Amino acid sequence: MQRYLDSCKATAAGYIERATRFNVTDLVVRDARPVVRQFTITIRHELEVCSESIDHHGVHHPGQGDFGTADWKWYQEEAAVQGRAELTRPETMDSLVHSVRNQAYAAISARTRLRTHPRRLFHTYTCNGCNGRGRVCCDRCSGSGQVRCGGCSGSGRVSCSSCGGSGTVVQHRTVTDYNGHSRSETQHRSCGSCSGGRVTCFHCGGSGQNQCGNCGGSGEVTCTGCSGHGYLTKVTSTVTYTNPGFSGRYPEGTPEHVHAALCKVGFASLASHGDIALEHVDVFREKAAVEFVYQCTMPFCELSIEVRGVTSHWVMFGTDPQIFDAGGVLEALLESDFKALAAVSAGRSRWSPWFYRSAGKAIAPFMESEVNQMVIDATSEGLAPNAVVERVSRSVSEAYVQQTLENLKTTISVALNWSRFRSLIALILLSIPFSFAAIAYIERGKRIDLLSADTQRLIYPPGNSGILWEMGLMTIPFTVLGWFLAKWLSTRWLKKAGGERTVLWAQRQGLLMGKWTALMIIVTAVGTTGAFFKRWPMWIDHDGKGYGLIPLYKPRIPLEAQEAAMEMEKMRREGRKFESVVEIEKKRRERAKLKPAKKPPVENAEKP
Repeated sequence: MQRYLDSCKATAAGYIERATRFNVTDLVVRDARPVVRQFTITIRHELEVCSESIDHHGVHHPGQGDFGTADWKWYQEEAAVQGRAELTRPETMDSLVHSVRNQAYAAISARTRLRTHPRRLFHTYTCNGCNGRGRVCCDRCSGSGQVRCGGCSGSGRVSCSSCGGSGTVVQHRTVTDYNGHSRSETQHRSCGSCSGGRVTCFHCGGSGQNQCGNCGGSGEVTCTGCSGHGYLTKVTSTVTYTNPGFSGRYPEGTPEHVHAALCKVGFASLASHGDIALEHVDVFREKAAVEFVYQCTMPFCELSIEVRGVTSHWVMFGTDPQIFDAGGVLEALLESDFKALAAVSAGRSRWSPWFYRSAGKAIAPFMESEVNQMVIDATSEGLAPNAVVERVSRSVSEAYVQQTLENLKTTISVALNWSRFRSLIALILLSIPFSFAAIAYIERGKRIDLLSADTQRLIYPPGNSGILWEMGLMTIPFTVLGWFLAKWLSTRWLKKAGGERTVLWAQRQGLLMGKWTALMIIVTAVGTTGAFFKRWPMWIDHDGKGYGLIPLYKPRIPLEAQEAAMEMEKMRREGRKFESVVEIEKKRRERAKLKPAKKPPVENAEKP
C-alpha cells in the first residue's frame, strides 16, 4: 500500500500545481487511511420490442416468408402478435447472455439493437391525398388549366407601341406658301395601328388567359404523397432492443462517498479503475430481463494533506488514483487572488476612467489558475454552481464559485463601461473636425474667396431647426468605424488579461460592446456635431481653410462683415431683396455714428 500512497501523494501535488501557479515542494501527508473496498455491480438488461414502419410509394408485394394484407385491423393484430412472440423468444435471451459473457465488462452500455425479425409485414392502402387517382388539382390555376395573362393583366389589350397609347400620332412636314416661303407644320392624326390607343395582347391573343405552365393546361398535377401511384405500402419490421441499467450494492458501513465517486466516473468505466469479474447471471424470462452480477474490487484512500500551511482532507480512488474530493484546498491556496479580485471589483478605483489597468492586474493572475479556468468553462457550458463544484473535484466550495463569478462579472462590466464612455467622448470630439473636413471635400465646388466681403457665403447657413442635420449625418461613417475599433481594443484588452475563454464567457454574459453601444455612440455623435455647427457655423475658402464664428484661421475680413454676410444669406434664402455686404456694413457704421455719444458723468460740485 505504500506504493499506492506515494502515487496518491504525487497525484495531489500534480493537481495542485496544474490548478494553481504554485510549485509544490512542501506537501506533507499528515494522515492516510488506504483501504480496498469490495462491492457488487449489477447490470440489468431489459428487452424492448418495437415495430418500425416505412411507407413506400406504390404497391409492393411481400416476399417469401413475409405477410401482406389490405385489412388494417388484421395488419395491426399481426404486428402485435409478432411483437409478443419476439419478446418471449428464448433464443433472443440466450443470444444476449452468450454475447455479454464473451465480451468485456459493460461492452453494451447503451440501448443496442439485438435482432430484427426476418418476417416483414406489408399493408397496401389508398393514398388519402389523391384518393387513389395519382393526380390532384393544380394549386396555381385551381384546376381550370388557365391563368391570367401577365402581359395585359387579363384585359386582353395593351397600349399601342406606335402612339404610346394616346390614339394619335404627330407628323411634321415642310410646306411652301404662295410667296415661296417655307414653313414647318405639325399635324395630329389618328393612329392607324390601334383603336383608341389599345391593341390586342400578343401574349394571349386577346383572351386575357394563358395556359398554366404548372399543369400544362390539364388542371391536375402528380400527387406528391404517392408519386402518382395512387397507393402506398407500409412495411413493418419487428426489432428487439436491450436497455442496460447499472446499480451498486455495498457492504454495511461503506461510506457515502464510495457511491458518489463511482457515479462521478460512471459505472460503465469502472473496469479502468479496479478489478471486475462476472459472478453470476440471472435470467427472468417472464419479465424479459437478464441481470449480470459483477464483483468489483477497488482501492480507496482518505488523506490529510498539508501544503503551504493549509491542511485539507482528500478522498482518492482507483488503481490510477482519481481525485473525488480535494477538501477545498484550492480555495484556501487561491485566497489571495480571490481577495485581490474582490477588492478591485468593490474598490474606489472603479470610479476612475483608467480602471482597466487595475482590473487587468487582478484578472491576469486570477485566470492563470487552472481551477478558475475550469470554473469559467463549466459556467459557459451552462452548469449550475453545484455541478461546477463536482467538475473541479470539490476543490472549491459552491460559495466560492458564486462569489468568483459575481466579482469577475462586476470587474469586467465596469472596465468595459469605462471603455464605452472613453470611446463615446473620443468619437464625439473627433467627429466635429471629421464632419467639417468631409463637408469641405464634398462642397469643394462651392469654395469661394473670402478676400472680398461681398462674396462671403455660408456653406450651410443656420435654418429654423435646432440641429444642422447635414453636418451631423456626415459623422455616421466615422463613428461606425470608430465603434469597430473601440470594440476590437476592448476585446483585445480582455483577451490579454484573461485569455480567450474569458472573452467567450464575457460574450455569453452579454458584457462586450454590442449594437446598442454602437447606436448610442452614433446618435450622440450626430446630435452633438449637428448642434455644434448650428451654434457656430463655418466657412470654407478655395484653399480649404476654415473660417467662422470660431475661426480655424485668422479671418481676412472683419467680424462685423461676417455678421453682415450671415444676415445677407438669410435674406437671400428667404427670397427677400437684399443689399451687398459692403452696403449693409456702411449703413451699420452710419447708424453707429448718428447715435448720440454718451456724456461722461458730471462730478458733484464741492460743498462749501
